[in-house]
Amino acid sequence: MIQRAAQRLRLLASRWIRGTAPIILMYHRVADLAIDPWGLAVRPARFEEQIDTLTRSRRVIHLHELLKAEECRSSRDKPLAAVTFDDGYHDVYTNARGILRLYDCPMTLFVTTGAIGATHEFWWDAISRIFLETELLPPSITFSTAGKTCHWSVPPFDESSGREKIFYEIWADLRRMPYDAQMRHVEELGRWAGCDLTARQSHRAMTREEVRNISDGLVVIGAHTVTHPTLPAHLYETQYYEIAESRRVCEELIGSPVNAFAYPFGDRDDATVSAVRQAGFALACTVDAGVVRPGTDPIRLPRIYVGDWNGDEFQKRLAEDPLL
Repeated sequence: MIQRAAQRLRLLASRWIRGTAPIILMYHRVADLAIDPWGLAVRPARFEEQIDTLTRSRRVIHLHELLKAEECRSSRDKPLAAVTFDDGYHDVYTNARGILRLYDCPMTLFVTTGAIGATHEFWWDAISRIFLETELLPPSITFSTAGKTCHWSVPPFDESSGREKIFYEIWADLRRMPYDAQMRHVEELGRWAGCDLTARQSHRAMTREEVRNISDGLVVIGAHTVTHPTLPAHLYETQYYEIAESRRVCEELIGSPVNAFAYPFGDRDDATVSAVRQAGFALACTVDAGVVRPGTDPIRLPRIYVGDWNGDEFQKRLAEDPLL
């Protein structure tokens, strides 16, 4: 009984802290997608409900203002929040931007610079297109990477779980590869499937002009590497190049300093964090669930994933402890 009461008190305390501590929300896309294996997209109507709910319950400020503003916030003030988007999808420009303007809601957009203006899609979207969105595929596939060969029978299109199994296993293999190897394998898969992998309007990244235009004061640009690698899978020199070069390109594009970074996939090790510091970033966001507490390392900021929830579900989720 005492143990249960103590657990209940801890739960109530954590929810109280969650209700007042600053939060950083993590988005990727604002789009209505039929296939979304990682749950990255929020439909535009639901995104508007979420931003409406958020701006009524919290003071939304720029990410770079969050830590200082919390130091100055009194108990009578609204709790703070920051909104972030990763990757740089075109639908953030077309769908999210107008809603953010409508509610005067600032946002930081972490851009994968190598994808800007690309004629191909992000590699994870390309393999989703092949295995989860292409109806007719050859009956079998052999997929070889360094020291490993896998064979699969390819199920019919309506047996989605079998197709998903192949997709997730290939995704896991590609994730830790160098970019050139990733793209080579994706091209091989495209030829095997007879699938045109030219970027679809619904899945493309922003152009250089769109990145410049969206950087308007309400939207602040951050860096997200050049090729979106799993950074700890690579040598320090490669990690540093990916991090520092993405900052350089972003600053060149928008003509102003870029001080915030987001780790691709949230993956990092001590060398990655060191490279982020050496590259001169003041802030860096992870995908670790949590609120911003006193003493939080600004190079390891936690964020809260946001799914395709309506306004009521969004409000409920924000009231829950992210670690439970």
